[in-house]
Amino acid sequence: MQLVQRALVIFAALALAACATTTETHSTWQTKTGEPRPVFEHLFVIVLAESSVTSAVVEKEVSKSLAKRNVKATLASDSLGGEDQKAEQYRAHVEAAVKESGADGVMVVSLLKVEERDEYVPPQVDYLPMTSAPLYLGYGPYVGYSYSAVYQPGYYQNATDYYLQTQLYSVANQKPVWQAQSRSMNPYSLDAGAAGYARSVISQLDQDGGLKR
Repeated sequence: MQLVQRALVIFAALALAACATTTETHSTWQTKTGEPRPVFEHLFVIVLAESSVTSAVVEKEVSKSLAKRNVKATLASDSLGGEDQKAEQYRAHVEAAVKESGADGVMVVSLLKVEERDEYVPPQVDYLPMTSAPLYLGYGPYVGYSYSAVYQPGYYQNATDYYLQTQLYSVANQKPVWQAQSRSMNPYSLDAGAAGYARSVISQLDQDGGLKR
């Protein structure tokens, strides 16, 4: 029974790993040579997207990643209540919300492009625990379990990659100080893609020394 339970745990872990979204992020500081690089402890996060639902989901995942590093986040989707991002007064409302929040940095996320490609999924062999032999054969066959192999042939599938740009501004001088480009590879859902992006970009910002420790 313990072997079966362990096998089920392993298979569940593999299934979760297969569902995880891979995101790679490359960043650069935009400060001048010799200029001190700011360290942020409170970010106002705004995601520019066609859908207010998309903006809210991505912003919340960024907030979760920041919270793990004890960095406060104020979300545009909460502060502005789903206002139309294309409206003429939207920029003024954002500036007012940033000032009211007391944030020392503003993170702006936007979609650069969407790219489709063919992805090859290699063959896979899964081993499933099976009951061994009839009881009359004795205890030997029942020491452990036998395993049945299930073969899945390789195949091609259509994959969609999303390229995102993250611009970080300093509230103190109103200038961009850090920038990153992220590639979210074939996310299977909005939630998975948002979580993968958030983990990657906030981890990179932390590694670059942009978050207060």
